[in-house]
Amino acid sequence: MSLAREGYDVRQFEPGDRSAFASLYEIVFGDARTERWFDWKFRENPFVDHVPITLAVDPDDGVVGARPMFALPMAVGRREFLALQPCDAMVHPDHRREGLFTRMTERAIERYDDHEAALFFNFPNEQSAAGNRKLGWRDVGALTTYYRVQSPRAWVDPDDGVETVAATAADAVLTGYLRARDALAPSVEGVTVERRPEPPAELLASLYRSAVPTGFHAVRNEAYVRWRYRNPRWSYRTYVARDDADRPLAAAVVGRKSEGGTTAVRLTDVVPTPPDEGSLAALLAAVLSDSRDADAVAAPPCLPEDLLARFGFHPDTAPPLSLAGSATIHVARPATVDADDWTLFGRSVTDGDNWALTFGEQDTS
Repeated sequence: MSLAREGYDVRQFEPGDRSAFASLYEIVFGDARTERWFDWKFRENPFVDHVPITLAVDPDDGVVGARPMFALPMAVGRREFLALQPCDAMVHPDHRREGLFTRMTERAIERYDDHEAALFFNFPNEQSAAGNRKLGWRDVGALTTYYRVQSPRAWVDPDDGVETVAATAADAVLTGYLRARDALAPSVEGVTVERRPEPPAELLASLYRSAVPTGFHAVRNEAYVRWRYRNPRWSYRTYVARDDADRPLAAAVVGRKSEGGTTAVRLTDVVPTPPDEGSLAALLAAVLSDSRDADAVAAPPCLPEDLLARFGFHPDTAPPLSLAGSATIHVARPATVDADDWTLFGRSVTDGDNWALTFGEQDTS
């Protein structure tokens, strides 16, 4: 460990920094990330011409801090702009309380001041949210995620016999509850669902353009679809709802990840956003039929809560799920050093009603 606390160099990422970044990530988060993941998330992002990472470098210890950004093509209605989502912020344990988080964030803001980037927005934990607020971010509000919990044993310590017995009993009750919900779920006539092993970029982009959301959202053009769903930590499958004439009505991109003995499924994106209720009901029925082995299925906040409830989904912003964890924090700020205008194309960036988000806009890697 370096005893010196002077002389940190806060600078932009350079081509030779990837290995040091990966080492720091593993130290801070206790989890390794592959070169393939790094390249997908930062190097191969088609919406910026650089690797959007700010580093703190100690003269003796090398890279000791990083403030990465997840670049996204965004729009409000049809007015498009570039947004940056701060993510994976990290400072080496031996170099904390030196103001590096603040210095890296300030440098990142300076970099994108008067740049084509128009907005920062992100979903920090409580600790990072406090740091964001001190640096000018404002709260948009809690972002609801809907969960269909299919196995409470996924959140139980297997070495705790009492909890495991209780969870097994809860599993039996939950299974009966979900069967009842499935029996009451709306049936849809005249709609069939096609399953595609890869996200079809042209089709998804066409469905997106058929009904562009009015709120802040990611632009689902072909470039976005081809890049966004190459995340190597998730596998993706697309469900397409079609009418009797075989015309596409709506589609859902569904992500799946198995890690630590549990399997998570996410309705990562749905286009158009939201689809009509009949198409969405058909898509949900197909997705849930294929996800019986998942411990939980998650749905984004842009979908109608009443329909989700009929399929057994519950919001994490209300009991019982709110008792087990905290809701997702959503913060934002203009991408300027002097953030004095909190509107973009006439829409307030801190009004949650002005956002139309799926998991596509959320860094979930």
